Amino acid sequence: MSEFHFIDAGSGSKAHSVVFALKTPAAGHTGLSHLAEHMSFRRSHQYPAAHELFTANTLLPVTINATTLAEYTFFFATSEKANVLLDAVNYLYCGLLNRDYSSDEMTLERDGVIFNELAMLEANSDYALNAAIRLADTNKNAYQHAGGFTQTIGSNSIQALQDYKRQWYQPSNITTLVYSDSIQLFEQCKEVVTALSAEKILSEKASLSEESTLNRNVSQSQHASQRERSHLDKEASLDAQTIKGENESIRHVLTWWFPQCFLNGLLQQEATLSTAAGLENTLFIDPEINQQGNFAIRLVTNDAMEEVASEFSIEALPKLSQKLTHKLVEGDNNKRLERLKHVVSACLASFDIRPSKPMPDTDKHAEGVGAAIRYFAQLTDALSSIECAAKDSATKNAYLASVNKVSHCYLESLPSAAKSVALERIKKARKGIAAQASACNNDQSLLMPRLTSKYRHFVGLEHLPALPRLLRPLANNTTNLKRFNAEKIASQLTPFSIPSTSITVEPASPNSASNYLASHWVYRIAFYQQSRLQEVLANHLFWQPRILGECYALGAATYENNLFLFGASDTNIEERENWCHKVLSILS
Repeated sequence: MSEFHFIDAGSGSKAHSVVFALKTPAAGHTGLSHLAEHMSFRRSHQYPAAHELFTANTLLPVTINATTLAEYTFFFATSEKANVLLDAVNYLYCGLLNRDYSSDEMTLERDGVIFNELAMLEANSDYALNAAIRLADTNKNAYQHAGGFTQTIGSNSIQALQDYKRQWYQPSNITTLVYSDSIQLFEQCKEVVTALSAEKILSEKASLSEESTLNRNVSQSQHASQRERSHLDKEASLDAQTIKGENESIRHVLTWWFPQCFLNGLLQQEATLSTAAGLENTLFIDPEINQQGNFAIRLVTNDAMEEVASEFSIEALPKLSQKLTHKLVEGDNNKRLERLKHVVSACLASFDIRPSKPMPDTDKHAEGVGAAIRYFAQLTDALSSIECAAKDSATKNAYLASVNKVSHCYLESLPSAAKSVALERIKKARKGIAAQASACNNDQSLLMPRLTSKYRHFVGLEHLPALPRLLRPLANNTTNLKRFNAEKIASQLTPFSIPSTSITVEPASPNSASNYLASHWVYRIAFYQQSRLQEVLANHLFWQPRILGECYALGAATYENNLFLFGASDTNIEERENWCHKVLSILS
């Protein structure tokens, strides 16, 4: 059964927080753990409305979300209202234990929402570089990217999702942390979780494979082969560009792996390392900790190595040859690359890095959520240390051993995601969801968010979240006359945006450009439109673009004394301004 921990917030704290910590190992680069996280919010038997999360976060005095650190996913809820928080805990835990999904809703979340999220991230040049490196890296220490990439996320089947949740989203793998000044609230949370866990165990004994009838058309062999190939095939697909560096466009990547206890010290020296590597190359520290408890220092050559080379910044280094034990790789004819290894290794060897225990970065979270995650990090070795891989790894000898082990791979640009198959999948899924929604019209309770219905006396626009920082520059350029503002995300991904099958509100038109196009946007809400805004936000029709996978994020928020609708990584941008007008008028 679950573990429970009470963290005393003290008498000065107003808000209570509950955090569920689950070990969720990455499945290669597939992004399966990322998909499982998203689907846990999608719905459950007890909370069948797909927009339950969105209405609660927008209209109630509660914040519900999740974050992934190392190999753990943390689901959390925060509120000053203890009764609201208890129901949010019930909603969250029901979602964690749920495995009953239709293929259509998984397809829309995977090929729509998550793909749009990943495309937004990969549009950033630094992120795209790191993604390409990870896909090309075949070293035994190589990261397994929990989030997945645009070209790998679509490989996850519904059977893989259900098997993953069956293995990792079990009561025995969930630790409950309660940050509060009320021991009574802790006991109430414990009762809720214990009751739901017992109910789940009983239902599984009664029906060991309840989802098998829902997915009888899913090929079992497909999933079995996916589990075997999930990591290796993503690398094998790059064999032509990673085995040999004959193509002049191929760049070289050098990697140093260090135990995580040296992370804090080396982060302070990152600028010095970059100077040593030379301005024509890119050096960065990837702070993520891999499955072996190590992190990477990456050095990427700006272009394919040529014999005509600029001078490295060796004069910026102290005389360190006596400390350097790195040996050149036998058979490597590229003298410039070898000298680059030598220079950076010498620089690393010169540092006096003291081991320390890195703590998870929780600055962006509420006080209680951050405190619970840090508490859990101290409780386990997974996030805080792994005891620096025992005491020997914290010695100078261990540090120098890492300095002198340099792995090498070849790199080209991040491959484009093939979306031709996904286009058909998402088109079929939207039709399926539309048919399901039509059937639900006969039972309106299935479309009614339970939390906002129960706490309608708390519903109000004063609970709207702040506009995301990413979108504030767009909001700054809106006026009473120019209410809509959008900005395209630069991306070379192939297009897959298609018309969505809407129930009542007319959807936006598909993009027709040759490249994958998505945009961020904001819409400043006029004063006369605000009177029934909370009814609009409580209606499932407003949330259709997000539920149908047209965008990564959708919502309403406050900024500079104004109210805004907003969307992030939206693929149906051409008529989104008209959609805003219509959804506000039709639903009002």
